[in-house]
Amino acid sequence: MPGAIADVYLILFGPGLVTGPVYLALAGLAAFWVYRREGARGGFWRWLVPARIWRHPSHLIDLQLFVLGRLMAVLGLFAGLAVTTFVAAGVAGLIPAPLLAAENLGPVALALILWLPSDFSIYWVHRIYHRWERIWPLHAVHHSAEVMTPFTTYRQHPVANLLTSVAQAVFVGICQGLLIGVLVEDLAVAEIAGINLCIVLANAGLAALHHSHVWLSYGPLLEHVFISPAQHQIHHSADPAHYNRNFGNSLALWDWMFGTLYVIRGREELTLGLSGEAEQALMRQRLGPMLWDPVARVLRRKRRA
Repeated sequence: MPGAIADVYLILFGPGLVTGPVYLALAGLAAFWVYRREGARGGFWRWLVPARIWRHPSHLIDLQLFVLGRLMAVLGLFAGLAVTTFVAAGVAGLIPAPLLAAENLGPVALALILWLPSDFSIYWVHRIYHRWERIWPLHAVHHSAEVMTPFTTYRQHPVANLLTSVAQAVFVGICQGLLIGVLVEDLAVAEIAGINLCIVLANAGLAALHHSHVWLSYGPLLEHVFISPAQHQIHHSADPAHYNRNFGNSLALWDWMFGTLYVIRGREELTLGLSGEAEQALMRQRLGPMLWDPVARVLRRKRRA
């Protein structure tokens, strides 16, 4: 039984999830700094975890989709690492030798080389969801949140989870095959030391506040390099001035390079959620429509096409 409890704990709060206690604790410390800086009234806990957010129907949907997503992960529907390795092996076999050998790289360089393609792919997959109308309904589930907590990170339609996992795994596999290849003896260690290390560092870098009401900006200079919580909250804004901005996951470099960066100049009051007529089924904040309506819309678009 203790082993089963530990397994459940890792599934729900493991080191790859922003819901992990360590990440939440680090986010809480940063939030306390914001609380003191703003001179907020009332107790810190009530400010950080207000009932109006945690009892909101939108947050309850977050929790249901979070549990559903973790169950699907347990069933092995998102075996991204296996896909990545398979693709990397195929690409590596097409070139005479890898461009870089893992054993010749330092641990920091290896970590970045393995992680940067992952972050880059997240940017482009995210951007495609917004720009390609046929699959937008699947991602609209994420943007139908009217309030945000760290669990909103995993407010994803199951089909979107599957597509995202496969797309990112293929892209990262291609990059790894070109740069290192899977025939290098230390690849398994490299992936653990590289991708997982960077994921841990990214989560430790206040990723839990990206989906929250805590307004934390890094300032114009750093926000050309790193995505701040405030920048991602801007991405969720219903204001047309904020549409299609800040697609990055950890790095703002990609937004800066490809013209989608929105740099914070001051505190902005945001309204979250979707206002279009086609999105109203999602805005009912009920699990049934949240799961079925995006699929129905995608199928209708396919038939029209």
